Amino acid sequence: MGVVHLGVRLVRRLLLMAVLGILVGCSGGTAPSMPLPTGQPTSGKPAAGATFTEAVVGTPGFLNPLFSDEDNSREIDTLIYQGLVRVGADQQVHPLLAKELQLSDDHLTYTAHLRDDVRWADGAAFGVDDVLFTFGVLQDPAYDRPAASVWKGLTVKKVGDADVAFTLRSPSAGFPLSLLTGILPKHLFSGDVAAMPGSPFSGRRALGTGPFMVDSISADRSEVVLRRNPHATPAPWLDRIVFRSYASLALAVHAAAGGEADAVGGMQSPAFLKELQGGSLAISDVRTFSFTSVFLNISNDIGYFVAPAVRRALAQAVDRRRVVADALGGRADPVSGPIPPSDWAYSHEAGGIDYNSAAAAKSLTEAGWTLPDQGLYRTRAGHDFTVTLVAADAYPFREVADSVRRQLQAVGVRVTVQDVPVSQLVTRYLVGRGYQMAIASFDNGPDPDQFSLWHSSMKQYPLNVSGLPRQGFIDKALEEGRARTDTAGRMAAYADLQKLISEASPAIFLYEPHYQYAVSRRVHGLHMNPVIEPGDRFEYVTDWYVATK
Repeated sequence: MGVVHLGVRLVRRLLLMAVLGILVGCSGGTAPSMPLPTGQPTSGKPAAGATFTEAVVGTPGFLNPLFSDEDNSREIDTLIYQGLVRVGADQQVHPLLAKELQLSDDHLTYTAHLRDDVRWADGAAFGVDDVLFTFGVLQDPAYDRPAASVWKGLTVKKVGDADVAFTLRSPSAGFPLSLLTGILPKHLFSGDVAAMPGSPFSGRRALGTGPFMVDSISADRSEVVLRRNPHATPAPWLDRIVFRSYASLALAVHAAAGGEADAVGGMQSPAFLKELQGGSLAISDVRTFSFTSVFLNISNDIGYFVAPAVRRALAQAVDRRRVVADALGGRADPVSGPIPPSDWAYSHEAGGIDYNSAAAAKSLTEAGWTLPDQGLYRTRAGHDFTVTLVAADAYPFREVADSVRRQLQAVGVRVTVQDVPVSQLVTRYLVGRGYQMAIASFDNGPDPDQFSLWHSSMKQYPLNVSGLPRQGFIDKALEEGRARTDTAGRMAAYADLQKLISEASPAIFLYEPHYQYAVSRRVHGLHMNPVIEPGDRFEYVTDWYVATK
């Protein structure tokens, strides 16, 4: 059961993300939410009223947190539904629909004590039956979504009039993040799980306990209008939020720049940022829970990456700060290991592999990859050090791949960049390790547990891309980080993991990407947690306002 929160997250967010999230460094303790640089009202206090319009790319699918299959619908869901818990500015779990979460002495059972003051948007009371229903759907044999298997080892039962117990097979400190799952109103759905996606309550009549509910969806699904939930606590100031779909990010950016929309978000190219800058829009640049790396296929036939010394040399040959500056215009944070600096479990003392091109060249020579007197590229046993780097054919991955290519060439490694459609990157290349080198971004979420990515027992997991032979110490650090529930113990385990992964170097860790959110200066009260996933930009939406009194 330990893989629930990371398994769900990685199964549903597999792509190298061309659209990512916002943040400011957080290394433990409580950080306040960040005010965003929007305009300031000339006078008056917030008042109810106004419509906020966001330009998005593509049309949303089902508006149901158990069946949402793309980012637009998942992000709209965050305005409609709520989970038992939420993630705070300190990256820790805090109660939401639950008023308290208790852990048993054996660390196997989490008991959620539910609030008694919550109502659904139609006025019905929220309660235990809704929670049991929601998790019952996830465990139903008819539930056929990719994440279904990770819920099978969980026991969910009512243990009081307002209490639900979740019992695991083994301890998992990250399990509470699974309780971010949006709770569904049982009284609006039949017991037919297969029919739920097609229900009007998963679309034009969708409602939850969140601040908004669906008002209308256009026939072509190009526009979704949400209206204020009359039973929401706290009540939002905004009357409505409109999501207007565009065929491309370029068109969405143009709509926001031209005043057709109040906001647009994503990782913006320099050209898009130039169009958005100035005038009526303010742009926020915020860190995310994601990390981007060049993953190395250790099991390739010729064995370029079999020797740890070679892998460490390649990591040493890449100047991450240069990648961030050249390819991303500084809108990212360099990383040298699997846990980025913004994560609460990041250890400065654990360090990583620093850039040193001369040392990298020396290590490659010592590993037998030598430069011929008149040659540009290294050879060993008759083989040139010539490899292919697979990258998504989208910004910023083309630019990042070219920066990496040029830097590895400087130490005698020939890299050919293969641009592939984003839609094929995961299914055709990452899953099954059909690559020599591949650039990928993973959304790890607010918990540092990366068991599924690196543990030797998970080699059959689709996104265990490392291919490392069994590393007992790495496995132990991952197991302790998951099983320990005390912060100090977990931090120690993940400090060890950082050191061990750096030594093993299954990837060239590059950067933690940022998310740019451009918002009209007429909108006030915006603030976010220091580190977010894209949908988290709406966590404090009840504070947003346009009208004043």
